[in-house]
Amino acid sequence: MNEDGITTDTARKRNPRGQGDRLRAEILTAVGRLLDQKLTDNPLPVSLREVAREVGIAAQSIYSHFTDKDELARAVAEDGYRRTVAAMTAADNEAAAGGADASERLRAQSAAFCAFARDERGVFRLMFGHDASNFGEPTQNHPARLLWQQWLDAIHACEREGVRWPDGAEHAALVLWSALFGRFALWSSTFGDHDTQELSDFAERLVDTVLRSAHR
Repeated sequence: MNEDGITTDTARKRNPRGQGDRLRAEILTAVGRLLDQKLTDNPLPVSLREVAREVGIAAQSIYSHFTDKDELARAVAEDGYRRTVAAMTAADNEAAAGGADASERLRAQSAAFCAFARDERGVFRLMFGHDASNFGEPTQNHPARLLWQQWLDAIHACEREGVRWPDGAEHAALVLWSALFGRFALWSSTFGDHDTQELSDFAERLVDTVLRSAHR
């Protein structure tokens, strides 16, 4: 066994001279497969014991509420979607109370979406960042349906004030949601500088772009 814990008599033989790049590629491919398996099999990258210690309870107490980590992961994601929608609804109501039109209310909800993502990065990664097929079909039981409906309602509110999108309300909602989420994903990675104002400015410009694509 070598220093990495690999038994030498079963380890793969060294590639012939000049084929080192192939082995490197195979290693990277293998890591990709393992990561895919981890994303599917371990959506919640913490142990129940860790969760119990954080809460200050016995690990066994968790099983009174969740049968396993998968059930806990789904509950965290569902709660995340509900809280995202609640934040967007609160922003919408506050803007409406101040006399804002539907376009400004859409802007307020987009800002609230980004703020929640920024403040709850771990929950957001769980909501969107792994294979959530066990959450149910998107058109039926998937908790993301709540958030999708929120975006649709915001777009339809603009339509009721005379705004029309050439490709329809659903396309406009999808473009807005996808672009905001994609920009957040870049912002939260090491590629970005984590400037919160830059994220807010992007949301503002994006809403402007989506609204300019419409006509009255």
